[in-house]
Amino acid sequence: MTGAMPSTPHISLNHITQITDVIFYLQGEAAKGSERLRAYGSLSLEKPPLQRGTIKAHTTINDDFMKDLDIPLNSERDLTIPALNLEQNFTTTTPGDYPDIYKNQLQQSIDNTPSDTITCYTDGSKTDEGCGAGYIITTDNNNTIIHEESHRLPNCCTVFQAELSAITEACNHLITHTNKHIIIWTDSLSSIQALTTLNNNSRTVANCLNSLNHLGANNNLELRWIAAHTGLWGNEKADELAKLGTTSNLIHKRPVPQSHINNYINNKVIQLNNEHWTNNGPKHTKMILGRNSGKTINNINSSLINNRKDYRTAVQLITGHCGLNKHLFNMRKSDT
Repeated sequence: MTGAMPSTPHISLNHITQITDVIFYLQGEAAKGSERLRAYGSLSLEKPPLQRGTIKAHTTINDDFMKDLDIPLNSERDLTIPALNLEQNFTTTTPGDYPDIYKNQLQQSIDNTPSDTITCYTDGSKTDEGCGAGYIITTDNNNTIIHEESHRLPNCCTVFQAELSAITEACNHLITHTNKHIIIWTDSLSSIQALTTLNNNSRTVANCLNSLNHLGANNNLELRWIAAHTGLWGNEKADELAKLGTTSNLIHKRPVPQSHINNYINNKVIQLNNEHWTNNGPKHTKMILGRNSGKTINNINSSLINNRKDYRTAVQLITGHCGLNKHLFNMRKSDT
């Protein structure tokens, strides 16, 4: 792709093309695989070599990579062994193929809810201050508030977990009710899809599904999608409570998502790659790129990438490995 000469150092090409060094990339992928096995409870430690030497066990190498990351090794993980969802004691309602019609009828659907129905609005939020969940339970067409609550989740949690957590807590609060018609409104379509899919590998989804099934076993339970930020009172109130939860002192324990762990690992890979360039990058390439090398590289990759001839020339001049006399002399291909 670059048209670089065979003598061009890989470290220079990686830096110019913004490709991570293969060693650090593989270390990161191995760490992600190891953490998935840890989440499944299938990570087994290798026995140390019987003889003294320089060979390290795979798990030892991985532990060295992970040791300075802020990830508690014994914390509960959200990722779990995939399981089948065979029980569903609730019905779901989503926009389907006609989202505009569904949205336009939402207020009418809420207004026509029987007065003895228990209605619950849930929401999750993630801001710079934290991650929160909230819900409000009403009856008599929202004229009577039964209960409202907000709580905070660990900062590592995703907004997806917050949405599911709000549904879970609402179900847990309603668990003593029997023979009731209960409608839970959520603006998280992804949550409904996760709760109704056949296979599940998320502990947060499994916990929410269990709470819904327990509540639905003795009630007529519906889980419905509601459009967010459209002025619907219940959704706006749940949104307020979720945002309030992001600053709450009451933190509910939740499993660590795999995305959080992967993010730490990716940042570690980037850090190692940058340190490798800083300590080992060729002097000529650093000098040509200058202090603001990132901007220079972005300009080259955006403006010359579709012109192979110009891109090849730029790469050769930046690395110093080109058909000019200086490089040819260093390669003993020229006398001057």
